[in-house]
Amino acid sequence: MYVDVQYSDIVISKIYSKVLQDYRDHLKDMVNPNIVYVTDLVSCSQKRIFRQKYPELIFRFDPIALLGILVHRGLEELLKEYGFEIEVEILREIEINGKKYVLKGRVDSLSEKSVVEIKTARSDLGLPHEHHIGQLQIYLNLLNKDKGVLIYITPDRIAEFSIEKEEININELLKETLENSKHPRWGWECLHPDTLIFTPNGYKPVKLVKEDDKVIGMDKVTKKYRVAIVTKIIKRPMKPSEQCFLIEPAGLNHIIITENHPIFVRFSKWGNVRNVGSYKQRGYDIQITSRTRCRIFTEPQWLTVKEVYEIVEEDKHRNISKEYRVQPWMYIPYPTEIKYKASDLGLTDELLWLLGLTIADGTLKGDFSVRLTIGAHEKEVKEKVEDIASHHSISCSSRLRTLPPPHGKVFFIELGVKWRKLANKLIIWERDKETGRYTPRKHFTNEILYLSPNDQKLIIEGMVTGDGHIYADESLDYATTSPKLAYQLVTMLLRQKILPSLKSSYKQYGWGKHPIFHVRWSMHKKRRPQAWFVNNGVWVRIKKIIPYPYKGEVYNFEVEDIENYLTPAGIVHNCRYCAFAKICPYKVIEQ
Repeated sequence: MYVDVQYSDIVISKIYSKVLQDYRDHLKDMVNPNIVYVTDLVSCSQKRIFRQKYPELIFRFDPIALLGILVHRGLEELLKEYGFEIEVEILREIEINGKKYVLKGRVDSLSEKSVVEIKTARSDLGLPHEHHIGQLQIYLNLLNKDKGVLIYITPDRIAEFSIEKEEININELLKETLENSKHPRWGWECLHPDTLIFTPNGYKPVKLVKEDDKVIGMDKVTKKYRVAIVTKIIKRPMKPSEQCFLIEPAGLNHIIITENHPIFVRFSKWGNVRNVGSYKQRGYDIQITSRTRCRIFTEPQWLTVKEVYEIVEEDKHRNISKEYRVQPWMYIPYPTEIKYKASDLGLTDELLWLLGLTIADGTLKGDFSVRLTIGAHEKEVKEKVEDIASHHSISCSSRLRTLPPPHGKVFFIELGVKWRKLANKLIIWERDKETGRYTPRKHFTNEILYLSPNDQKLIIEGMVTGDGHIYADESLDYATTSPKLAYQLVTMLLRQKILPSLKSSYKQYGWGKHPIFHVRWSMHKKRRPQAWFVNNGVWVRIKKIIPYPYKGEVYNFEVEDIENYLTPAGIVHNCRYCAFAKICPYKVIEQ
């Protein structure tokens, strides 16, 4: 029998109204500068400032928040039957620098001898959390109790921890919060030292990033690619209770990151094309992938790595096909503007191709020419270069040479001073004995990144002709030891709505040991899409997110204005607590 199932909000609307009313009841206190909450004393001090400035952004109505509310109410009612007081309000007036402030808190449950705090978590890893212990210690000091209990409700177990009272200076904690001198209060979010960071000139390991360096991130409002300056470096050892995770998007390099570092993500599930109207009515974004199927996307949000991992793991335990499980995605912005025409830079279609070939196979020769090194079997390439040189009045000469193994016979093509001058305006290269793809510092000037995608396509064709490889499945591979050039190639491919894979490896060959970057892509992908291109960037499916054993030093840094930065896997943030990490336009800055 067929039953027509309709979307309903009879119960949800009532729950929403109740949660919204509770928020409105506390709104006046939340924006009062003379009121400080106990949770403020164990949180990032910047969080309180944002709460007062943007109180409407604190409101949350999502399954995680609602589950916490319901668990609190249910357990509190149970404890009430055993003589516990519940929802006990605490007020303490404290004077700081001659001004009076009210410290407010609310104990979940209270007995004659102990204080009970109830917490919900998606995992029992790392329990009990430091900030929860700190909150309980404040209550023990305010109420003069000797013992407290932290009880955690997780999907796997109910965990209870007994906490003995320790004397703490509440006045000092309050002063630090009011002076905004503790952001972050806990040093949780950081990256593995070898994690690569995107800069305007290519990749740089986070351990080598310095103050005043420029990095690439995402504009808070437009979600566009943006260059910003690093204002502070953070370096610290991993804590024994901390855990790192490895995140690997489809095709791209992985990153290793601590569990509480926020990343910019969204989730998807498969849906039926027939129901697209219903999905859109409920506020989902839709990516149609075939005649019958589509992807249903949640809204983008900031979540900690651990939260993303737990969402994925929780879905694995459900009795559903692997194909229909939830999929996390990370965001990579890239420049979409077209600032220059090829003619503005003195280039034609033929010269665009020659420019790509030059950066792949070219090196400076003396003070007046550029030498291209072409395999002896590539006579068609040699003839094409000679024709282009003739069309544009560029002096050109070629000769056949025999190089030591493994190179064998090659053509040396010398292009004269006219091409040398033009190429020097568009290519940054070093004068050394290294040539071709083994020049680790060779890259384009930034103007090339802002040509039209069609112009960049011709440059890429020239690069592939020089140092590329075409596979039987028509996929292409470009190899270079220049991280800057690899990054620029990835950017140009993204501008053409192509998601490349990017891998690096070390290889001893010819001119010494350099990391070789392989950029691989296909013009005709038959497999299901791994990317979703939007106006200002691309969402890339997270292929793998797993715990990673690491106990060394970790790094982070603060970025002006945008407060985030781009890694090969996507956008990560340097902010604090999840309540603000999930709010895209306003983040808590780590200092």
